[in-house]
Amino acid sequence: MKKRHTLAMWAMACCAAIGTPNVALSQELSPTATSEVYDFSGFVDVQLMELFYNAHVDGRKYPTEEEFRAKGILPSDIAFIRSHVRKAQIMDRGDRIVPNTYEKRDLWMNIPMSTGKDGAVGQPSTNFADDVFSMWNYTNLFGSWNHSFFSAPGAWVDAAHKNGTNIMSGIKFFESWTPGIGAGEWMNIITAKNSDGTFKYVKPMINCLMFFGSDGINYNWEDSGYGDPDIIAFHKALHKEAAACGFDNFQLGIYTSASGLNAGNVNSLFGNEEGRTAHTMLNYAASDFSYQMANSVRIAENAMGTSEGLYAGVWIVSMDRSWTRLNADEDSKRCGVCLWGEHNTSRFWSYNSGADAYDAQSNYQALLERAFSGGNRNPLNRPAISNTGNNWEKEGDKLPLSTFAGLATWIPERSAIQGNLPFATYFNLGNGDRYNYKGKKTAGSWYNMSNQDRVPTYRWLVTQAGTETVSTDIQPEFSHDDAYTGGSCLKLTGKATSAGTDIVLFKTNLTASSTGAYASVAVKSGKEGSNETNLYVILKKKDGSWVEAPIGTTTSKNWEEKKIDLSGIAQGDVIERIGLRVKGSDENYKLYVGKLEINDNVKTVPSNITDLMVEVKEETKTTLSIKANWLVDKTAEDRADWDLLYNDEANIDHFEILYKNGEEGRVSEIARTTQWAVYVGDITFESVDDQPFIGVRAVSTDLKTYSPVEWVEITRAAQDALPNKEVNTYGISQMDPNCEGADIARQQRYVTDFTTTGATENITYHADGPQADGTQYVNATDMILKVEQGQQVTLTIKCADFSDGLKYCFAGGWMDLDGSGTFQPDPIEDNPAAGERLFRVGNLRAPTPEFQTTGITHTFTVPADACPGKSRLRIVFSDAWFEGSFLPTGLHAKGFSIDFGVEITGDNEPRPLPADNHDQGIADEPDGLDDVVSIEKVNSEVSSFYVANDMINFQNVDNAWIYNVNGGIVKYLTNPSSVSIADLANGVYIVRMQNNNVIRSGKFIK
Repeated sequence: MKKRHTLAMWAMACCAAIGTPNVALSQELSPTATSEVYDFSGFVDVQLMELFYNAHVDGRKYPTEEEFRAKGILPSDIAFIRSHVRKAQIMDRGDRIVPNTYEKRDLWMNIPMSTGKDGAVGQPSTNFADDVFSMWNYTNLFGSWNHSFFSAPGAWVDAAHKNGTNIMSGIKFFESWTPGIGAGEWMNIITAKNSDGTFKYVKPMINCLMFFGSDGINYNWEDSGYGDPDIIAFHKALHKEAAACGFDNFQLGIYTSASGLNAGNVNSLFGNEEGRTAHTMLNYAASDFSYQMANSVRIAENAMGTSEGLYAGVWIVSMDRSWTRLNADEDSKRCGVCLWGEHNTSRFWSYNSGADAYDAQSNYQALLERAFSGGNRNPLNRPAISNTGNNWEKEGDKLPLSTFAGLATWIPERSAIQGNLPFATYFNLGNGDRYNYKGKKTAGSWYNMSNQDRVPTYRWLVTQAGTETVSTDIQPEFSHDDAYTGGSCLKLTGKATSAGTDIVLFKTNLTASSTGAYASVAVKSGKEGSNETNLYVILKKKDGSWVEAPIGTTTSKNWEEKKIDLSGIAQGDVIERIGLRVKGSDENYKLYVGKLEINDNVKTVPSNITDLMVEVKEETKTTLSIKANWLVDKTAEDRADWDLLYNDEANIDHFEILYKNGEEGRVSEIARTTQWAVYVGDITFESVDDQPFIGVRAVSTDLKTYSPVEWVEITRAAQDALPNKEVNTYGISQMDPNCEGADIARQQRYVTDFTTTGATENITYHADGPQADGTQYVNATDMILKVEQGQQVTLTIKCADFSDGLKYCFAGGWMDLDGSGTFQPDPIEDNPAAGERLFRVGNLRAPTPEFQTTGITHTFTVPADACPGKSRLRIVFSDAWFEGSFLPTGLHAKGFSIDFGVEITGDNEPRPLPADNHDQGIADEPDGLDDVVSIEKVNSEVSSFYVANDMINFQNVDNAWIYNVNGGIVKYLTNPSSVSIADLANGVYIVRMQNNNVIRSGKFIK
């Protein structure tokens, strides 16, 4: 069963508060607001099968909204699981960049997304420092390893589908040494039959997948149960039903303990003349690739005439594997490749590290690039194949995986960018520490994989201009240093030469279906005055000729968007490559590219938004967090029976989320998505008197035509009921509630004692037990450490002594020394002394017992240029097996963090504040607002309730739902004025109230 971590933690905190009147909840909320964003407790695979079976018996392909609601599944949560992005079709790979690869060889990335299992893992959030996997350009199949069946986030499905990648809905574990993990209930699903002998749940399962929009199911099946005749027949029946429904990319993956196919298992693991059974990952032999690849390929081809869907698996706990086996002979080349690991977080994400969240994000993309494109981050310049020395972690000057040959050595690149113009990218990875619109900030930290742009086909194909000769003069990379629209951009650095350097970004098959082809490119040099960009858009036409168009000059240090006529592209021309060229004379070339659009005069009108529903989440006097979902005014076509309308059927490319203060207020774009739902956290008001309106509009596939904005007013709760927003520029430092082992960490992993000596005024902190609210964060900023510039201070930390305590963590301390209200990374390459990390101790993937026995002591000197005034000291512990989560801000793994106040005194000149190179000022209003008439829905009353004498009394409520702490619905009410709760058991309950198009939530204890 899935857990509702936020509500469970709230319940624990409530109980603590009830027992100890002076204990406050970790976060005050308005009585009609909640910090709980998602509730996926109803997404239990066997229960969903029953829902879809009952619908099937009733002659329908999917349950009604009322049937979903009866199981505690609301439209607002369904919308975050569904994907309305059609899986794009992969183009022919005949002209692959590495010609000696096998054209049809595929890669299965059988890894998790984000960190943890199920629940909100991978869903949109405000946690910028999260996993944005981006190597879809080599990936045929993504495993969604850390989600149960039918619960993978729709945002990740969107990202995969844009790039032509199949993605699983989740995984089921069948292991001989862990009997009963879902096996019993699911075996009943598999083997149940109708009276006519057909399988009861074949049609419901295919209907469920087609309704939600993901591409299949994934088994970790390490016992031999897959060989049961009924199971084989069930899996064959799934494939036949999928084919009958036009579900041509249905995937059924089996990770198996078998290291090869043979006459005895080929039908159960792969198929025979009667049809496909599964897509199978041959398990490793001694943690390495199977020796039986070639023979397995021959057996598969004899059985089904193809080896497509057969993968050789390897556990990537180490990258020192027998890579040479993959090309041992021509038969082995026809076997796909599957990389797997691990159950809760991918090895790429867990092995990644950085001095801060920005550094970690940059390192993560570079690590992915070295793994896929090779250690030099260029598929034309790959290191030699080696079975050893492929290190996950930095060794001396050698970056992680810098000697690895790269998966491009065996797997051809993939592209799905075809059809008619336009094409556009903002180089968004799907996250940002701020949301920018045309270079200026409109919202705060965000994470949403559905806003990830289609990724470059070649990461990175850099050559001498007009050739296929490798060049290292210009280094491209994704960067979160800045963004034009969204959260990231492309950064080009290096040396501009007169001969020129090409960065070939996208393989395409795009037709100019209209006249007037042009490019729109947003660039930023960061230099004042007029400066030549030395940048050109380059396009390769089908006839082999190249079109080169100059970007020209920038006139300021800020973002500028240039529209360039592409006279070399005529109506009917086909574009096969899109890239950039740098040429000129600049030894220290640096340029940001935030938008690259190729368009023409085509015009297409998108369908309208309808039924916009906005849920109030966290609400303070000056901020608001919202979760919204909507519908589109168009009938589904390809999946009409499943009510799944693809965005492209409605001429929709994406949706824009807008905000304004009052009916006549200035409009700003605060988010984008391809889902029919969005979460936006911490929308900041201009004043406490703001009148917030949330709007959504559809953007056409022509990228320049818009639907009317559907606006909904959010009437504010009474100001005296709203808490003040805590100003915390340092960011959160809390345990990821979804990480494995979180429950044990809450009991055993905490600091008991923290003391200092040598300061002007020292502090002594002591705790007798764990933090009650479950966040693993203690705000002790009311305890002030007073220090002077140049003063030497010794701190001592002692942790609770438990068997699974903080000894299994790293520990580090940071102090704000420049007065910026942030923690700067340490070391900084150009100025190591400017870093703010005081210490780091602990052993990688090993315990540090002294954390719990003797405690640790560290002496540091307050820098002579430390900025006088208020500051902060942060101590962070984070699991030593996940180095990437060891950061001063964000969510750590199974750790603990605590903040203390600091006051610094002294007369020395303080160090300068870090420069903010972002564009300043108020963002432009979005384009096209005057082109259509918007629709405004005013919500004049705030819904609320109070409990008295075992009765809930409602005000301004159209519909209400009451849930228990486990997420089960206990009452559904229409137009309620009051209802008795005498029949409810004692406990914590949540009440959701709808008034017009706004939903609010409250909690009560009986």
